[in-house]
Amino acid sequence: MVGAPFLAYGPRLSLRAGQDPRAVAEAVGLADHPWGPPPIVGLRGQADGTVRAKGYHMLTRLDANERARGRFVPEDARVALPRRALPLPDGLPAGLEPWMVSLDGPRVELYQFLRSAAPWREFASCCTRCFPGVSLSFSPYPRPVEQGFCLSLRWEHEELMTVTLYADQRALPDDDVVRDAWSHDLEPGDRIAYETALAGVRSFGARRFKAWHELLAWTVERDGTPHRAASLRIQG
Repeated sequence: MVGAPFLAYGPRLSLRAGQDPRAVAEAVGLADHPWGPPPIVGLRGQADGTVRAKGYHMLTRLDANERARGRFVPEDARVALPRRALPLPDGLPAGLEPWMVSLDGPRVELYQFLRSAAPWREFASCCTRCFPGVSLSFSPYPRPVEQGFCLSLRWEHEELMTVTLYADQRALPDDDVVRDAWSHDLEPGDRIAYETALAGVRSFGARRFKAWHELLAWTVERDGTPHRAASLRIQG
């Protein structure tokens, strides 16, 4: 994953834990995660040169009563956090399906995908209205595809801090168009970071579904600050 501004993102790599998630969790310092070994691990480079690990857990079952009250709790976390509430903002698009959740210190992030195909403008407007006055620009502009749009909401100490919109590769044009559209207004340093990451991915992996770009992400912070990232994926 490579983001802009790059200095705010730093180097990032996400990977599946494979057949032995416990061993991976121990190797990256997540052995004591309250939800158990995560099936997906994110490695995040810090400004001081250290690397921090972030775990992602899949939502395998939702309790109907909890869901009706806007509460989403991963099945394997009920013992550690039996009543963890995520206060969902009003006005989110209908048809969002919870998919994955991350617990990272005081931060909790819920990932959801939109089951139906909808216009991107409508989706983006509904997802960002919890932060009044927010304005995001999108290039390339995603096209409607079933289950092609995702949303993540991140809380810190139960206060909503960021909203991120995702479009997966099925909702995007081909790689060359994405590359040109995504990079045309990047700052020089951010452009170099993006081009370097793309070249690195292309040098040692096979394209998945004929695309290097797995996801494009647009984020807005509570204070209105926007940033964006491209997720580049190789087939292992």
